[in-house]
This record gives sequence, structure tokens and C-alpha cells, in this order.
Amino acid sequence: MAETWKDNLIYKLIAVLLAVLLWLYVTADQNPPLEKTLNLSVNYENLLDNLTLTSKTNVVNIKIRGEQKIINGLGLKDFEARVDLAQVKLGQQALPVIIGNPLGIEITDVFPKEVSVNVDVIAERQVPVTAALLGETAHGYSSFKATVKPSQVVIRGPANILDSLEEARVDVNLNSAQSNLVLNLPIKVQDKLGNWFGADTLNIIPNTVEVFIPIVQDTPSKTVPVKPVIDGKPALGYQIARIMVEPETVKILGQFNKLDTIDLIQTLPVNLTDVKENVIQEVDLSIPSGVTVLYGTKVKVIVQIELSPVQKNFDIPIKVYNSKSSQKVLVTTEAVKVNVEGKKDIMDNITFQDIIAFVDVAGLDFGTHELEVQIDAPDEVQLKNIEPLRVKVEINILEEKPATTNSATTPD
Repeated sequence: MAETWKDNLIYKLIAVLLAVLLWLYVTADQNPPLEKTLNLSVNYENLLDNLTLTSKTNVVNIKIRGEQKIINGLGLKDFEARVDLAQVKLGQQALPVIIGNPLGIEITDVFPKEVSVNVDVIAERQVPVTAALLGETAHGYSSFKATVKPSQVVIRGPANILDSLEEARVDVNLNSAQSNLVLNLPIKVQDKLGNWFGADTLNIIPNTVEVFIPIVQDTPSKTVPVKPVIDGKPALGYQIARIMVEPETVKILGQFNKLDTIDLIQTLPVNLTDVKENVIQEVDLSIPSGVTVLYGTKVKVIVQIELSPVQKNFDIPIKVYNSKSSQKVLVTTEAVKVNVEGKKDIMDNITFQDIIAFVDVAGLDFGTHELEVQIDAPDEVQLKNIEPLRVKVEINILEEKPATTNSATTPD
């Protein structure tokens, strides 16, 4: 009986083993292991605010392995590829890719395991914006200089790119235009090598500008100077030093017979009554009827104001230069009245000792002569008047004094 039980136990164990093997076979056949490749976007983390990446890898590939029913249910949302930038340095470098795997799935491969990045400092630069005109206006029409607002933009980005920037510009397609163009256009930025940069690399503030292109029907034109008109006078003790206008000339359009009568365009009056400092004012042009002005009807008038010069009068004695030792020279007028002018701070320190009046008798013979009085004064002052301008000079022979003789006497 016992032997029979033992024989049955062996058979039972074999049956259980066969059942387990059969179950494993069926399970593996219905749910075999599976490999899958995913393309993950790389997230770059912990970069300092004053740094930026100028080159980087955007995608890495990973291979995962696991049971079919699990693998088939996984997607990009279940994994994360990231690069930690907390310890990066300036320049090119390789950093490891960290794969987040919250499900514990086996990751058999990551390609690439390291990514190359280039790190640069973020800088800022103000750049003027130009407008490039493309195409042609309609036949019989002409385009003129574009006005861009704002005329300059701030560009923020990697320092090495900002150092090499050549221009910021907008492209304007004239497209057979017959009237003025007012457009809001995106800005393009180019470096010295001809490379163009967009919003993915640089931050342009603002990223669009308003462009105005005058389009006019072809008519006769003429360029004439702008003459500023001044009304009133500066305060007492002050004067106008210089008047400037920007622009100095304007282009006007009109019929030939009308343009022939116009040699300049005046501004509306600029009031200088009692002013004591420089005046900068934007004023309208006084435009004659029958003509139009391109590029706007306003100009900037700049008036420089300075202290008025101060005058002083001196009685200066007349000196004689270059007389001979054998000549006795007599100037019939002892002194001349001299009027000089200069800036107040200079004139406050000028005395009669700083001015010399003289006549030059070099080469003159004996007799009476009428000579011009010459003045030697500091360079900072201006000679306004001399009175008299000419004086009489008498040149005579210098009489020699008789020699004194001592007679000896013999005592009695």
C-alpha cells in the first residue's frame, strides 16, 4: 500500500510540473516580451537666468522592454528625458541625459547618452531698424524714404551673437503700390556672416515695427533750404550765438511754374522773447499753396543763446618802436582812445595795461610824418574802434650835449 502511494506521488509531481510548464508556455505565447523605441523631447532644467543655450540636442531615442500588455499601453507621457544645467560652465560641453521612468520598465538603451550644449551669457543691445524696399511701385508712381517706428529695437540674447550683429531690418514689398503704405512688419536680424536669427534664439523688443512708405504720383520736385523765422529777442545781456535747423532742406512737389517761384521754405515763428538759455523746438513749415512737402511738415529748430559781449574804453599812451639812437621822435598825440569787446568773464579782467598802442618809425627820415596807430591786444578780445586812427610824428636830429671841461687854476 505504501509503495503504491509513493508511486502515485511521483506521478502527481510530474503532472503538476507538466501543468506549470504548460501554463508558462501558454502565458508566454499569449503575452510575449516586447521592445519598443520612443523619441523623447529633452527638457533642460536649472539654467541660471543670466545664461542661455546657443546649441543643444532636442530629441533622444530610448528602447524599452517588457510584457506586451504593459509596453503597448505606454507612450511619451510616461517617460521624461532631462538635462540638469545647474553646474554648467560657459562654452561647449557634454552633459548626461537623465531618463525618468516611474513605472520601473526596463530601459535597454538611450541614444545619445550625453548631449552637447553650448552655454553663453545673455546680453542686451540696442540696434537701429532699416527698411528694405522690394519690388516696384505701380507705373507712374515713386516711393520715397521709409519711416520706421520705433527706429530702434532692443535685442536680448547670447553675447557672442549680439557682438556680430550687422543689422535689424524689415522687408517691405511695394507690390505695385499707388498710395502710401502703412504696415506692421516683423523684424529680421542678420549677423556679419549673413546668418539670420529668429525668436527661437533672440528676444527682440518689440518684435514688430510700423513702417510708413510715401508713395506719390510722379510730379516735378525741387529741393529747397529751410529758413527758420525768429520772433522776439533774448533777455538783456544775452544774444543769439547760432541758429540751426534739422533737416536743413526739404523736397517739395508741384507744377513747374509754381516750383520756379520758390527758393526756400520758412518755418512758423520761434519765439525768443526774454530767453536766457538754448531753445530746441519742433515747428511747422509755412508751406505755400500749390505745393506739398515730402517726409512731413515739421522741422526741429535749435537756437543757441549766449551772454552778450561786453565793451570797454581805454586811453592808451602811444609808444614809439624802432627809432634810431640819433633820432628825437615826438608824437603830437600822447594817447588814443581804444574800444574793445569780448566775453564778460574775459573783459572783467582786462585793464589798460593789457593793451599796447604804438607807431613804427623804422626806416623813416627826419621830418614830419603821419602814421597809423597800431594796437596789440589779447586774442580773446576784439578791437572795435581807435580814435584817432592816425597821428603826426616829428623826427628830429638828437642834439648832442656839449662836453663839460674843467679849467685848472694856479693858486696865488
